[in-house]
Amino acid sequence: MTKILKCFLVILTFIPSLCFAVDDALFLELAKISEESIHSINPVTLDSNGDRVISDTLFISEKVSLDKPNEQSRMLKAKFQSYIERNKELIKQINSGEIAIPDGDLKLNTRLDLTNNQRFLESSYEDFTENKIEGNIHYYLTNVNDENVIISRTEIEEDLSGIKTLEVDLVMSNPDNILKNRLNLQGAVKRASVDNIRSIIRDIRTNNPTIKKVVAYVISPILESNYRRMGFETLFCL
Repeated sequence: MTKILKCFLVILTFIPSLCFAVDDALFLELAKISEESIHSINPVTLDSNGDRVISDTLFISEKVSLDKPNEQSRMLKAKFQSYIERNKELIKQINSGEIAIPDGDLKLNTRLDLTNNQRFLESSYEDFTENKIEGNIHYYLTNVNDENVIISRTEIEEDLSGIKTLEVDLVMSNPDNILKNRLNLQGAVKRASVDNIRSIIRDIRTNNPTIKKVVAYVISPILESNYRRMGFETLFCL
């Protein structure tokens, strides 16, 4: 989430009984979410004919905390390095025509998705280049058959009244899965962002029940649609 938006939310905590809307931000009251709605789900993949196939296995969730240096955080740093380079390569190949996308709108949207992904990856990578040690920053990974698909960066904030909110401030994808989904290529994995946010809510309910609200900063229409189906809303009431 942007620093401006964070400051805006802090200011509004001093104004009681107020409802407001913030562009690109979605809000969720955890008390409204049922256990049934956050169960892990099965991935959907595209086969060689472009048909959807429901996997027999569930998504696998993983959580990496930045509270101390460990093997998990070192592996995640390496994954970010790999994604950043691969993401750059795909953008370059689209621009040069090496990856041919005849439909102009599809080409534009694919490049835009990858460009936003690049910004989010590089922003998150700063956590590791700066060697941050912060117990309130966590990364949630969603994997299929040991292959990562989605990574979300979260941060826990606490207002002056002691109420904790979890912020999902960056949601990033495996660059190859962005391309495969946009072009409907074999191996594209779908529903990963749905399982990712479900895993986040399951975790905080179990391990940090003092968190009562979740705010997600989203710019992707697909991600916004998935979050709204979970119960996220634009309007937030204090």
